[in-house]
Amino acid sequence: ANRITFMFIKQLYTGCLSEAAYYIESQGEAAIVDPMRDIDDYIQLAKERNATIRYIFETHFHADFVSGHIDLAKATGAKIIFGPGTKARFAFYEAADTEEFTLGALTIKALHTPGHTLESTCYLLKDEQQKDHALFTGDTLFVGDVGRPDLAQQDAGTTSAELAGMLYSSLHQKIMPLADDVIIYPAHGPGSSCGKNLGPSTSSTLGEEKQTNYALQPQTQDEFIKAVTDGLDAPPQYFPVNARINKEGYEQLEAVLQKGLQPL
Repeated sequence: ANRITFMFIKQLYTGCLSEAAYYIESQGEAAIVDPMRDIDDYIQLAKERNATIRYIFETHFHADFVSGHIDLAKATGAKIIFGPGTKARFAFYEAADTEEFTLGALTIKALHTPGHTLESTCYLLKDEQQKDHALFTGDTLFVGDVGRPDLAQQDAGTTSAELAGMLYSSLHQKIMPLADDVIIYPAHGPGSSCGKNLGPSTSSTLGEEKQTNYALQPQTQDEFIKAVTDGLDAPPQYFPVNARINKEGYEQLEAVLQKGLQPL
């Protein structure tokens, strides 16, 4: 019966972008994973639930949407967390691999999982008994797919095949050893251009993915690289632009709206 006070998780799904942000809360402390540009929903939810947003966890620099991390940090005083090796032009905290953050009675552990991008990081949520409960996988692992390895190569100075090789190691060393009942909460659902084969659901379990996801089947690294790099459509042209904005920062949404909504 006490369970509810310890842990509350809400997926905030934006259908037109196939994007999932997450609100995690325990004992009056909240964290947002991969917030959208418009931050009102998160602030409203925290207010309604009488919680304080302490952390903003970013799984990577998103290429398909501009994230609300900077505005949300300004509005709430929450700390922006990125994974190892992140370079950005705003204040953020660079988590070390396996570093743990306390949120109420819960623990959130950063697992560095390069492959989709170099700084890609998954966040493992442990319940009040320190049992692994859920993994917020960003674009590293989707329902039925994995993140494409061809979006970050120019920035990273690597090839798609090298990034795919990193992704193989990340999946095998960091994610697949976790328990089958760990819930998988990805950053995208069906319709996103960040993967080629995303299933219809917006969450899953690791056990289910091990059975059904082509990318988690027993295969050599070379077979995996071929499987994930084959048949990729050209990414939308705005992807590198968005990734750059997420890295370098932007004007507050209010200021943008004020300029854009001036009568002629």
